Amino acid sequence: MIRTFSNSFKVSFAENANTFIHFLKKLPIVGKKIPDTLYKETNVKVALGVVGKIIGLLIGFFRKAFYLGVIILLPSYLITKDIHKSVPIFLHIFFFLSLVLGPLIGTIILDSTNKKAFNMINLMRCDPREFYIGEILYINIEKFIHFIVPMIIIGLIIGFSPFKAFVIMIEFTFLRFIGEWLNLIVYRKTKIIMVKNNYIISTVILLAIACAYGLPIAGKTIDFQSVIFNIITIISILFLGALAFLYLWNFKGYTLISKKILTKDNLYDLETVKTNIKFADVKIDEKKMNKEDLKRGLFENKQGYEYLNALFFQRHRRIMTAPVRIRVFMILAAFIITSGIVLFFPELRESLLGVIKKSGPVMVFIMYTMSTGERICKAMFYNCDISLLRYGYYRQGKVILSNFTSRLKRTVLLNIIPAFALCVAMMGIIIISGYVSELITMIPLFLSILSLACFFAIHHLFMYYVIQPYTKELTVKSPLFKIVNSIIYIISYICLQVKTSSLYFTLGVMAVTIIYMIVALALTYKLAPKTFRLK
Repeated sequence: MIRTFSNSFKVSFAENANTFIHFLKKLPIVGKKIPDTLYKETNVKVALGVVGKIIGLLIGFFRKAFYLGVIILLPSYLITKDIHKSVPIFLHIFFFLSLVLGPLIGTIILDSTNKKAFNMINLMRCDPREFYIGEILYINIEKFIHFIVPMIIIGLIIGFSPFKAFVIMIEFTFLRFIGEWLNLIVYRKTKIIMVKNNYIISTVILLAIACAYGLPIAGKTIDFQSVIFNIITIISILFLGALAFLYLWNFKGYTLISKKILTKDNLYDLETVKTNIKFADVKIDEKKMNKEDLKRGLFENKQGYEYLNALFFQRHRRIMTAPVRIRVFMILAAFIITSGIVLFFPELRESLLGVIKKSGPVMVFIMYTMSTGERICKAMFYNCDISLLRYGYYRQGKVILSNFTSRLKRTVLLNIIPAFALCVAMMGIIIISGYVSELITMIPLFLSILSLACFFAIHHLFMYYVIQPYTKELTVKSPLFKIVNSIIYIISYICLQVKTSSLYFTLGVMAVTIIYMIVALALTYKLAPKTFRLK
């Protein structure tokens, strides 16, 4: 078993190293200096694999800290309003989500989409029993390590000792063995994989969430301290967990199970589902297209790529305008609710006006989330460019610039509609509050909102042409695209903390937008002929 585990680790190291090398080669400037021979360097790949595991360990800590802090501790605090009194609710939520739901849905043996298991058992011809036992031990020990530090820290904050945190995580680990055993027993008796049965898994998840959050909100928190830390409970869980693991150790049917569930169809179906999910929102339903959509004489006054894009946006207007309508309706709903608050609670009017006046930097993040530019680019690729990019003339500089400017006008227009609706809603709230005279001072804020809508429209289209992250297999494989988007997100989030006057902020936003548009046009003309291609 140790040899199988070692081989599995080596394969994992090599795969992670190859992925990292591929990532580095895709980076601008740096990527060109990385030779293909690096893929053959075993020692380098092992070193990269070790680095990857260390990074993975750190990421694991942050993920579990996020889970414990945001998913469990934050709701506990919001319900109690006192961090030091949140222990009962924290343990209540943790019990249902991690000690009940987690073991039931976290099966390792019956995971039919486990690519690592497929590679090791079907391709590397590892012994299924040795592989699965090794994985069960490794994954659960890894989870224990990831969880223990955040759990101890949170325990010290809210009021339970590191020893109790250790006890909880021991119970968590042994309950995972019990959950694995239960999934296996159900499969052997009924041939049903619980995590694949929509009715079972939906019911279990809904019940667990309802019990975890619904009961405390209703004031019915169960005091699990007396249960979790009870010596009889601890011994019982350890005993049953040990029996469950002993059953898994002695189980003889791993080979049959692996042959049954580890198939190419299961893996390919998963990849197909992922692809369909990514592009489901931009697929056109041809059955819903009417004769008006297919008329050829709608844009007889237009020529070239202006005609192409006018026709494209007309025929795909439902895809393009659907997110715009959703955002406008959300703004309308927010306006109605806020208007009601203003009318029924007049004492809040002045403070609400103050919030609106200082909302300039906040609008960066709001407009980032409201932008429809990325969806529009995805629709253009899926329904148009994936075919036309096969032809050389479509990637010529003048053609790209003409296409870019034509699309930019329409993308900006679609982005401005919800921005304009937001401005009108804010004006309406100010008028209802009785501060009509303040509207003039709000002009810089409204201009900044419209400028931000233009900025994000330009940004997404610029990224699409200069990076073109989509492949012909309908996947996103550009690390630079992900890095840039992450940077934009971080900057937008940081702006939530910025405090400055509306006038200076507006001038800054408008200047950045104008400069960015000029740079985008120049770089698109220069770089897009090389980068705007089918990958």
